[in-house]
This record gives sequence, C-alpha cells and structure tokens, in this order.
Amino acid sequence: MHARHIMSSPVTTVTATTPVDECLRIVEESGYTVLPVVDEEHHLVGIVSEGDLLREKFRTLPRPGADITETMTSPVIAMTPDTDVSSLASAMLRSGLRGIPIVHDRDVIGIVTRRDLLALLTMDDTHIAHEVQHRLDVYAGSPRWTVTVTDGEVAIAGIRGDDPERGVVEALAETVPGVAEVQFVQT
Repeated sequence: MHARHIMSSPVTTVTATTPVDECLRIVEESGYTVLPVVDEEHHLVGIVSEGDLLREKFRTLPRPGADITETMTSPVIAMTPDTDVSSLASAMLRSGLRGIPIVHDRDVIGIVTRRDLLALLTMDDTHIAHEVQHRLDVYAGSPRWTVTVTDGEVAIAGIRGDDPERGVVEALAETVPGVAEVQFVQT
C-alpha cells in the first residue's frame, strides 16, 4: 500500500507570512495537528505543528502579529504518493512527526497524519469490502459487480477485460482506505 491510498487530500496549507493567530484558528477549526507551509507557487517550504504554534503564542517575549516564518520547521520531510506506507510510518515514528506532506514535483497534493495511519490499522477486510461494494453500487446505480477482500487485496468479479468501465471501477475501489491492490477475476 502506498501513501496515495491513505493520504488526506486536498490538504489545507498556509504560507510563511500567515499570522500565528490565523494558523491557530485553522488548526482549531479543521482538527489538523500540522499544516504544510507553501510558497506562492504552492511548493512546500516548511511545516508548522500545533506545538510550534503554542510555543510561539506563549513565548516569554510575545511578538504580537507574528507570522510563522520563524516558527515553522524547514526543511521538512516530505514523501511522494508512491512511498510505501511502512516507509512512511517508520519515518514518522523515527522523527516524531505528526504528519508528512505528500508532494508531486514539490507541489503539496496531500498529507499523511498519525490519524490516517491509525485509520488504516483499524480497517478490516469486511469493512473494506463493504465500502468498495457501496461505492461501486452507487456508481452503477445497482449491484453489478461482486467484491471480496483478503488482506486488503480487492477482487472484483463480474467485469470483462475489455469493459470500458474497468478503469473507473478500479479507481473507485482504490479510493477506499486500506485497499492495497485491486484485481479483476473471472466468474
């Protein structure tokens, strides 16, 4: 399984000139524990955590109206959508990070947080099968395919190899957290 399968996307970002108070408001309203910091071109330049923001807010010598330029962590650890989840989890645990931005050509396209990893751990095959089946049924308007799941590997029966909907069906299945692989089986 890869980062793209479990990342939160789209992700809320801020710029280095965003005031600390605005970042605190975003963290409070969104429930995020970290915010990627981007430049004008949406390229990743840093990350700021709720801990960073609290330290800045309660520093001995307050800086009213301060932005996060001096508060953010830079450079930041980032990974690509194709990063294996085990590598991502290891990096997160080793570094003590609460979240790792996912980038494509320096553009932030998502983030994997500790919460995303925990959600992955609690997804069992029955839940994954139910979610995939539901999404496929909603797409099709009625049950057209049969889904089974073993160790996160989804098997979809009832679709021909030349069916033009095959790509859509695969993409829908891959959007479910916990899906490691999608295969089509003949019945």
